Amino acid sequence: MKAWLLDEPGKPLALRDIPEPATRPGAVLVRMEAVPLLTYTRAYLSGKLPYAYPPAPFSPGTNGIGRVSAVGEGVRSFRAGQRVLVNPYWIANETVRDPAQVLIGLTGISPDSAPLQADFPHGTLRELAEFPASTIVPLAGLEDVAPERLAALAKFAVPFGGLRRGRLAAGETVAINGATGYFGSAAVLGALAMGASRVVVLGRRREALSPLTRFGGGRVVPVALTGDTERDAAAIREHSQGGVDLAFDMVGQASDASSTVAALMSLRRAGRLVLMGSMQVPLPVPYAQMLRNNWEIIGHFMYTPADYLALVALAASGQLPLDAVEVRTFAFADLEAAIDEAEHIQGLQSVVVSASVGRAWG
Repeated sequence: MKAWLLDEPGKPLALRDIPEPATRPGAVLVRMEAVPLLTYTRAYLSGKLPYAYPPAPFSPGTNGIGRVSAVGEGVRSFRAGQRVLVNPYWIANETVRDPAQVLIGLTGISPDSAPLQADFPHGTLRELAEFPASTIVPLAGLEDVAPERLAALAKFAVPFGGLRRGRLAAGETVAINGATGYFGSAAVLGALAMGASRVVVLGRRREALSPLTRFGGGRVVPVALTGDTERDAAAIREHSQGGVDLAFDMVGQASDASSTVAALMSLRRAGRLVLMGSMQVPLPVPYAQMLRNNWEIIGHFMYTPADYLALVALAASGQLPLDAVEVRTFAFADLEAAIDEAEHIQGLQSVVVSASVGRAWG
């Protein structure tokens, strides 16, 4: 089979012919059909990120859509030919307080993740990808949707996990900080699908927020932030009609905490703030106001298997409109061009490499 391999961070990717893997116990072998790319794929491959890389050479690639080729001994719920979603978030299935965890094909997470990476170093940028059965998601009700479109589910999974961790309930008001970003824009559609009565979208530029208001039948309201914390918090409370129940922070690489603090200060009593961004500076917390208002701050990483099943169900019912995402599709053989394109996408856009496009694997 063919596989994209990275010999060392900073070196070029290479498309090589390698032997097909044998399926091990507890694993599923998936023939990949469509793989979405992260916006920071180029920086990752260049070794510019502080990640714990898998042992090289390895195939990068985190999420993907494919069909089961074979299942290993002990796998009960999947069958050959079944269309499935592959997700990279793997937590060791052991009853201990802090099980090891990794993002397969990307990075180790816990200090003890090296053995997991050694067991499954390869991601989805290969013809046949072998993953632990616990990371495979069935696509009930979505089997007839094009794999390139289904690949957009990966864009929703991370913010959806955070919204569920924040206990967003139907009828509540949510503010999305970083709403124009890759994951933040998906959070807007996720909140609407979960029944939010009002979604206040936050960002620096009103013109960038405006496209999001076409969703939700008037439930999406933009607030352009000024950097003045008190002024911005007041504007959020005004546009949320008295304050938000849940503030969701998805700002990437922020060097200024003002927008996150404004989102916190806009909460109603007993409101929650979920942190899922990558802010680079400390978050100043107003101790007395936190106490008086019973506010809750929740740090959250990724999603649970139950989150992914709920996400698939919302997409299958039509409540989560996957066609709202503009998918830019490239052949697997044209991966380098796809990586370049992924660096420049914004908002509700996604770059996917597909086995059914152009020269495919070459």
